[in-house]
Amino acid sequence: METTKKMLESISKLYEQEKKVEEKKREEGEFFNVFNTIGLRTEEVRLHSAFIAELLNPKGSHGLSQRFLQAFLEVIGVQDDYFDYRRCPCGIITERWIGPKTEIEGGQIDIIIEDGKHAIIIENKIYAGDQTNQMLRYNNYGRKKFPDGYKLMYLTLDGHEPDKCSVGNAKFDYKTISYGNEIAEWLEKCYTISEGKPLVQSVIKQYCELVKQITNTDMDTTYKNNLMSIMLAPENVTAVGEVLQLQDEWFSRVLDEYIWKPLESFAKSIGMRFGKSDGAAWIYREEWQYYKLFIWTDSNCCRDMYVGVSWYEDKPGRKNLIFKKDWHQLNCLTSLEPNEEWPYGREYLPDDIRGWGYFNIDKIVNKEVFNYIKKKFEEMISEIDELQLRMP
Repeated sequence: METTKKMLESISKLYEQEKKVEEKKREEGEFFNVFNTIGLRTEEVRLHSAFIAELLNPKGSHGLSQRFLQAFLEVIGVQDDYFDYRRCPCGIITERWIGPKTEIEGGQIDIIIEDGKHAIIIENKIYAGDQTNQMLRYNNYGRKKFPDGYKLMYLTLDGHEPDKCSVGNAKFDYKTISYGNEIAEWLEKCYTISEGKPLVQSVIKQYCELVKQITNTDMDTTYKNNLMSIMLAPENVTAVGEVLQLQDEWFSRVLDEYIWKPLESFAKSIGMRFGKSDGAAWIYREEWQYYKLFIWTDSNCCRDMYVGVSWYEDKPGRKNLIFKKDWHQLNCLTSLEPNEEWPYGREYLPDDIRGWGYFNIDKIVNKEVFNYIKKKFEEMISEIDELQLRMP
């Protein structure tokens, strides 16, 4: 225990030093990023798909012809004898509509690259959850439209597999790629390729930094090496191993201590009830039999958090209570439109706390996350009461 205590004290001192370094960098403008400034940090379509497609496009405004596309194909392991990067008659297409959505066909492909005979189909996921049979529908499109061959890619922050609901019961080939690995590697190549074009290179550098931020790989190299030196010291290796065994439980308790317990206390202070399960919590008045105020995630790892008004239990008669004509988007919930499950709307948390993990633990511990949730709940309650909305 004494060894562990000393090690943690050393890490704490190093962390405080790094915070001072970061503050100096912030004052000098080193953290300025145009993509963050204009609010596009996690916009899959408006930023990430559009920017990646523009770099991949041989006819793109970057003026470097096929060189970015060639580098991308090398990184994802597509050979020249399979895909001819010199022949992309339609350029790179984003948001291609492939027909009305059915069980096995249709939808919108995020990015598609063609050479006249073959295609590379990319489903791009930052935070959004998978749709039912989404990958299956895109695979069926590739099989139908490109008999000479196609590659189906599933692009995410960390390279995780698509949900089973997206693949359906079918078996087909696809490749998982990630922003943290393949996209980061490709962008470094693009940065080198664009030497001599300072404006292009500058924008790519900013996008590289953004990718590091959203994949939580932006830790300063010197700081990381100093941390590793402490953790790899012979007297600390065993202690580090002991601590790592507790990391999942530790993070669960951090959420409990700094978000869920304060939220429960807040609910009680205003005469409401509290409940929670994996990746979700809610508060409600006793007379509300069906609808509750939620903090929710589409995944089981707190990747995409939002708040809204929904129902938790599918009790008999619930669907007869609020019809489409009764849906009403609250002014304080603007990100996502109302639907049957969220009749008064829902809203994503701000980008810097939209996903909860080790990377933003300081925002959790200093109550920034809880305070935001509390504020949104207060706004929802006030508006519901003011409008006298139905909350049966």
